[in-house]
Amino acid sequence: MRTYHHTIHFLRTYGIKHAFMYRAFIMIFFWSIFDGILTYILPLLISEHGFSKSEMGMILGSSSFAGAVFDIVVSKYLKTPHYRKLYASVFILSFSFLGILYFASTVWIFLLAMAVWGIYWDLFHFANFDFISRTTPEKEHSSSFGIQGIFHSLGILIAPIIAGLLIETTIDSKPFIVSGWMLFLSIIVYIGLWIQSKKREEISAKPVQRSTDWKHEYKIWLMITKQLAPVLVLTFLIYITDAFFWTIGPLIAEHGEFGKFGGFLLAAYSFPSLIIGWFVGTISNRFGKKRTAVYSFLIGSCVLSLFMFVKEPISMIVLVSIASSCIGLSFPALNGAYADYIFETQIYEKEIQGIVDFFYNIGWMIGPMLAGILAQIFGNAESFSILAIFCAGVSIILVLKMPRKIRLKVPAPRGCGI
Repeated sequence: MRTYHHTIHFLRTYGIKHAFMYRAFIMIFFWSIFDGILTYILPLLISEHGFSKSEMGMILGSSSFAGAVFDIVVSKYLKTPHYRKLYASVFILSFSFLGILYFASTVWIFLLAMAVWGIYWDLFHFANFDFISRTTPEKEHSSSFGIQGIFHSLGILIAPIIAGLLIETTIDSKPFIVSGWMLFLSIIVYIGLWIQSKKREEISAKPVQRSTDWKHEYKIWLMITKQLAPVLVLTFLIYITDAFFWTIGPLIAEHGEFGKFGGFLLAAYSFPSLIIGWFVGTISNRFGKKRTAVYSFLIGSCVLSLFMFVKEPISMIVLVSIASSCIGLSFPALNGAYADYIFETQIYEKEIQGIVDFFYNIGWMIGPMLAGILAQIFGNAESFSILAIFCAGVSIILVLKMPRKIRLKVPAPRGCGI
């Protein structure tokens, strides 16, 4: 009961002090259900139109190619972003994605939908980093990302269950209608958040005039990437794993022995974050954010490597839950570390956000493609085990090579003025 009472006490005290933050996370909760339903049906929808698994992976991966290009352009030309405008852009593109996907039938329309999908996910990440950096002190970054992950994971937990129950023999308009309602509810909460945010004081740096020299910007990106290389590699692996789950997971769920309850397989992937997120701040503060992330991901990868040996639906759900409990700890721990780096070098907030999102996009670009190819050659379950063995090997290298403390050392921007 000690853990239970600790959680209730944490909810009460943290909730009272951070009511504004929780309103934003409720908005994210509804938006996550919207996005989760469409994410679940995407591989099935593409397959229904006659595309092979490898072609499906290529189409899904194209979303992150658009996002990666967008990252480079945004970090170059976008002024210091504010979460209000960023979230508004997310909603506009989300509505566009819903409409385009509903009418998608050819490869070009699917590619257009994927481009919109990739860009609005980038903006979503930018908005979340900016929101937490502006509204919470540095010592609470990990906890804030952990709690945000809980609301996001709760939405992602519910979404595939809803989608699985709505899908008949083929995908009709029902998943689109329900996801549209979730998007509408999220926008309603956002409007209230926008109004209230105008009255709040924020934690932010003074505006900086930046150089527009592409060569100088490239050097900054390269310098930051080299210093953050270990955590960026881990970010890359986490998102490849995430892409595998959302690419192959629905195929296993809908074409296996799950029946109408196939969504529970993806729900098992999301559920552990609801529990883990409450304690990630305590764990990462004790052991360090980077060490928490890499060790938990290593253990999760080892567990996931057994996937090919599991055939029964219940056993699959249990194994995925255990693996996800470890992998789910890595997400907020790493995000907390990135938020710390942003706090330490606020002048380069856009660059750090852009680099993190760039590696996210590379992971989600390669992930679906690799998942489709491996699934077509070796089988759906076998592809998970192959990925997990590779991730475990790289994680061991990171454990041995990752420095205990990373201090970003970057020069003052050329032509900056405060």
